[in-house]
Amino acid sequence: MADADPFALEAFKKPPNEVTRYFDQKALKPSFHWQDVMLDEHAHAFTVAKSAGYDVLADIHGALQKAIEGRQDYDDFKKGLEPLLKAKGWWGKAQQLDPLTGKPVEVQLGSVRRLQTIYWANVNTAYAAGEWERTWRTRRVLPYLEYLISTALHKREEHLAWVGTILEVEDPWWDDHYPPNGWLCQCRVRQLSEDEAKGRPRFGDRPEDFGSAVFTNKRTGEVTRVPNGIDPGWNNNPGKFRQRNAADFIAGKLDAMDETARRIASADLIGSSLFRHIASGGVNFDPTSTDPDMIARGDISLPFASIPADKAKSAGASSHTLRLSVRDAARIGAAPEAYGLAQTILDRGKALARSVEAKIGGLWRRLTMRVERDGSAVYLDKLESEE
Repeated sequence: MADADPFALEAFKKPPNEVTRYFDQKALKPSFHWQDVMLDEHAHAFTVAKSAGYDVLADIHGALQKAIEGRQDYDDFKKGLEPLLKAKGWWGKAQQLDPLTGKPVEVQLGSVRRLQTIYWANVNTAYAAGEWERTWRTRRVLPYLEYLISTALHKREEHLAWVGTILEVEDPWWDDHYPPNGWLCQCRVRQLSEDEAKGRPRFGDRPEDFGSAVFTNKRTGEVTRVPNGIDPGWNNNPGKFRQRNAADFIAGKLDAMDETARRIASADLIGSSLFRHIASGGVNFDPTSTDPDMIARGDISLPFASIPADKAKSAGASSHTLRLSVRDAARIGAAPEAYGLAQTILDRGKALARSVEAKIGGLWRRLTMRVERDGSAVYLDKLESEE
């Protein structure tokens, strides 16, 4: 038998790029308590409780980076890191001042158990986030996810009840039920085509709802509702938090502004070279392609108009910001300057559900909005004119 291709074998030793990129790009953020960092910040920042005041955070991050890139098991991770942490004094118990209360407390620094927790949480979160990124990129080809049974010896009752659940990738249930769903949770998902999904027993069934409980972060004051069966701090989809692109960030900032400021900012955006590049078809995009990267390119978007409150309410949208995506621009095919009419139509027009029409310059102009993600994202779907 011929020797195995060494390059092929090497590929199996390395994790997907999405996994390493998720972890590598995290900023270092020392903290005193695990609850000092808000839930969504964990998708962008790397922190270890009780690391504030010690020069160890970069060491732990580096060791985890090496473990993820080299697919190291816990023993190898611990072997390289434990002596370094002990040499720097970050081991065992110590007295520290709690920055929140100003009082001295006894805290646990490094220990075998803590290193196990740090290793498990960061490695599994990185892989979950990487898998989500690939899932989202390929959702038009494989549009469903199935919740799979845990490989853990002791399985949680709620998690067992969710086994077999099949929902669309874009279903908001995955916002807080995408595994892992707690400390040492070993639940998984798999992506399915429409044909595969329709052949499964629980296709179309909503997952069992066990209710939720209020969780108050005593460090930050953040109050959230956590679904029963999910540990506080794990009721999030780390890949989805990180996946929010520039358009989500900008739209969120615009929605937080008052109406006047939002209009000014929207006018600046529609006049930008980036918007003209998207609107004019300057982005290399093939709407017929099934390549995941090409599909993801079509999702690139930019906000460009402010939606008045009454029009947003009529459309069932919580966002007051209208976006144009690369895919929609290619389909609509209007000249860049034509999109400047959108704000006038929204301001002067009459709303009918998700459409708004107004008579401008002797012509009837109509735009139709497409509302996604439970109303938090609004896209221009149609821009039409008629006598």
